[in-house]
Amino acid sequence: MRPIDRAVVFLDFDGVMHPVGVPAVDEDFRLVENPELFVWRPILGRLLAPYPTVGIIVSSDWRRLFDDATLIKLLGPLAVRFVGVVECYGASRSEEILAEVRRRGLKEWVALDDHPSVIAAQATDPRFVACESATGLSSLDVQRTFNLRLAGLSLDEV
Repeated sequence: MRPIDRAVVFLDFDGVMHPVGVPAVDEDFRLVENPELFVWRPILGRLLAPYPTVGIIVSSDWRRLFDDATLIKLLGPLAVRFVGVVECYGASRSEEILAEVRRRGLKEWVALDDHPSVIAAQATDPRFVACESATGLSSLDVQRTFNLRLAGLSLDEV
């Protein structure tokens, strides 16, 4: 594993990049063509634009279904920010992210997720930014909170 020497966003897909329940795979777990998938990717691109050095680590369960090349393709214009996936497995998403933070020795990070454990973790750690499963990044409140967390990163010290 290469150490990551920049700030990162831990990124979930379902409930963040598109609403939960949008059909994504067929019965054989192959991706389906669906224009509703990743519908909020442009919002993430706009929010990250002022921070060109911030990378993306995929924390979504999609990391268990697809290889890095597929995940990179799914990120579209954000693919250049891909630095890996969460490789730790735990009892909850927030625990997996925190274990990955420790494993990689990350100092500057933000997590975007709709998982219940992230919603709970947000109460004590502002680096966790929780989304509603139906609205994800389309929520102006989530956009504001995420933008504040990005602005608070110490990008020069990473």
